[in-house]
Amino acid sequence: MQCSQSRSCCVASRIAAAAAFRRVEAFVARGHSARSKPTSSRPRAPDGYRLPMRSSITSRGHRISYRTEGDGAPLLLLCGWSRWADTWWDAGYVGGLGEGYRVIAVDRLGHGESDKPHDPAEYLEQLIVADIVGVLDAERVDRALVWGFSMGARNAASFAVMEPTRVAALVCGGGGPLPASEGARERTLDLAELVKTVDGMTLVLRSMGTPDEGISLSLLRNDPAALSAAMAGAAEWRPAADDVDAPSLWYMGSDDDGGFWAADIELATRLGVETHLVPGADHVMSFRRADEVLSFVRPFLERHRR
Repeated sequence: MQCSQSRSCCVASRIAAAAAFRRVEAFVARGHSARSKPTSSRPRAPDGYRLPMRSSITSRGHRISYRTEGDGAPLLLLCGWSRWADTWWDAGYVGGLGEGYRVIAVDRLGHGESDKPHDPAEYLEQLIVADIVGVLDAERVDRALVWGFSMGARNAASFAVMEPTRVAALVCGGGGPLPASEGARERTLDLAELVKTVDGMTLVLRSMGTPDEGISLSLLRNDPAALSAAMAGAAEWRPAADDVDAPSLWYMGSDDDGGFWAADIELATRLGVETHLVPGADHVMSFRRADEVLSFVRPFLERHRR
């Protein structure tokens, strides 16, 4: 789908690409810095909570780490930029899903316990999809429900476009299958350059509303140079909504100016996509408010699981 075919897609892609950089600029303009302290706190896992054991595969010569839990319909979870598989448990999603799902949560290349190369060419979308295919093959899963957030939503949509027979249904939070204009690409590359340093990465995370503990964990678990490369690689291609055949649900926070919602609601309606807003939530809070998100995602998954 070309931008000329959908004016709403062009507008949306420009908004999505520029918004993250604008968040940083506005954050600095308000007198904040990489060391300014936010007020929100990190969600707490339930008492007695234990993460399942990790597994890993080798894909393209790189270690890709993931966690699995439960029995039932396979559910692939793809985290956002600078996050890792554990955050789906930490925020309460896995526990809140209920029975009947076999969760497979992946540390995308460059994140968490997966390898962290510094070459953007290692993070091209078709290669990330190949890593996902490798994980599902290792788990002997032919078809899965797929749920991604932020950059993970883009990966999820790319997987749905490139491997349509393997996707039973698609959930995209805080991002989605939109084409990127040239301006969007340049903005993303500027942001990738900024996050190469610890201070730059901290500033970007703070501008998104990430709390102190979350930033500390991100810096501990990740490599800024690898996250920069991941962002730069992702700038090269975006999946197009028209190319997604799977039943789809998109959601974002009402205060998330980095998403697709305002410019792309018409397209979503035309395509029959189920859409939801998380009221009063910015980008980070739209992930952290798991109970609200699960209130509409859980029924969608239940309708489409085998």
